[in-house]
Amino acid sequence: MNVICLATLLQTAAILGVDDATRVVVTVNGTAITAGDVEFAATTRQVKAEERAAREPKLIEELIDRQLIREYLAKRKITAPDEDLAFQIRLAEDAIRKHGDDPAILLPKLGYTPERLKSELSLPLAWQYYARHTITLPQTKEYFDQHRAELDGTRLRARQIFLKLPTRPTDADVAARSNRLKELKAQVTAGKISFADCARMNSESPSKEQGGDVGYFGPRGKLPTPVTQAAFALKVNDLSDPIVSAFGVHLLQVTERIPGDLSLEDVRPQIMERLSEQLWAEAIQTERKTAKIERRK
Repeated sequence: MNVICLATLLQTAAILGVDDATRVVVTVNGTAITAGDVEFAATTRQVKAEERAAREPKLIEELIDRQLIREYLAKRKITAPDEDLAFQIRLAEDAIRKHGDDPAILLPKLGYTPERLKSELSLPLAWQYYARHTITLPQTKEYFDQHRAELDGTRLRARQIFLKLPTRPTDADVAARSNRLKELKAQVTAGKISFADCARMNSESPSKEQGGDVGYFGPRGKLPTPVTQAAFALKVNDLSDPIVSAFGVHLLQVTERIPGDLSLEDVRPQIMERLSEQLWAEAIQTERKTAKIERRK
């Protein structure tokens, strides 16, 4: 549970009603996940009303994963530090009081007994504790060495040829545009045309007017993640294979690379976050192999 978003519990109660909020959607090794949990997850993730039905299966899977992580930590006797947990509980209860409700009355109505409230608030704290004591210094150094260009402040400049996809693309749509970009890549590679001229003639992005030049960028923010990741794997003047993003299909050429100067210590928190996410995914994969997950209609 995100304490900052705790007031959405009240919205959940208003939307569903108390009875429906406590309706069991799925059990994980005997532990119930309710409709209120799902609605709360949708609200805190700011899921739009028109996307709610389509996103529900994924939300339920995320809640299942969280329960599996609780059990994973419990097997290893990992708990949240008492002082940190007590502080989070106080924040949660204060947020409810500021909304004009009594946490001792409201929370049980929504299925949040004191034990369950502690379980929700302690999960991220316990995981942080586990990750800090599991991820080693050699692991962080190895990760930094393997992903130095993404982490040390390196900036790239690149050109792209971009082909749009329909709003709801089919596999055939993706294949057709990918094949077209493969043809264009072959022409550039063979020296029949420069990448810039090819972009001006074929790209469907505004950057076509600049020969596909998208300017300078770092590992986050300016371009879709798959495109950025592919760019950082290229050497200067190399061409990528076609890259599919949520917007379309891209062909890249890196034209400049400016090395960064950030050290391992500068980016250690970022590395710890990434390794923690990997550790989380590995733990879920382990737990799902033996978990008893029962879905209710």
